[in-house]
Amino acid sequence: MISSSKWSLHQFFSESPYIRPYLPPTALYQPANLDSYLAKYSTVYIKPTRTHMGKGIIRVWKTDRGDYQFVKERGEPVQANSLADLKQQLAVQCTEKNYVIQKGLDLAEIDARPFDIRVMMMRNGLGKWQYAGMLAKVAGADSIITNVARGGGYAVTVPHALKKSGAVTPDKIKGIVSLLIQISHRVCAHFNKYRHSAQIGVDFAIDKTGNLSIIEVNYDFPSHGLFAKLKDKTYYHTIKRLHYQYKNRVKRKQRKA
Repeated sequence: MISSSKWSLHQFFSESPYIRPYLPPTALYQPANLDSYLAKYSTVYIKPTRTHMGKGIIRVWKTDRGDYQFVKERGEPVQANSLADLKQQLAVQCTEKNYVIQKGLDLAEIDARPFDIRVMMMRNGLGKWQYAGMLAKVAGADSIITNVARGGGYAVTVPHALKKSGAVTPDKIKGIVSLLIQISHRVCAHFNKYRHSAQIGVDFAIDKTGNLSIIEVNYDFPSHGLFAKLKDKTYYHTIKRLHYQYKNRVKRKQRKA
């Protein structure tokens, strides 16, 4: 079995010709590849390979003046006058063992706050993957991460987020929602080759031009409580019902064994 680090999972999902186009350019982080990534992309993200919930994520970008700035999770940008200075400061900030570096995506925004999309997939009482719900996670006022618990953000429905952000025209919203579900089913089908899981939360980015990318695949314990933050609790109740059905299925199988 491959390890469950962000880098290993990126390599694993890259094996799928269907999923690969939705993965942003990603590499194992080394100070040497910071040069090439910042030369290619105006913004990059440096993420610990084994943490979740946005912990330790650093956003780095080159300014119009030619120097650099970065933010770790949230707060005011820190300045670096040169690439050498930037690398020195990042060496202090990168306290985990391994990191990946990823092309920064120009996320769609609501009131100048970026958001991403969580699609929740659950195994039902028959053990089959089923779409259970989706929502948009909007970043906190000074946060670079969209994780609601850590970033101080909030959750809204996906059609509302797409409409308010203007990332896609109203007539395309239905199609984007369908595509999100379709890709998530493919992610679950491919994930079956990696290991068995009963629930998966797929995090998608949608950029300002309406293009979708997969940010992360959260398996085993993606938050149910996130969906309780929506005014309409339909998705939350669906998730709880499917979770209960699948648990009962496992219990029945264990009794028969």
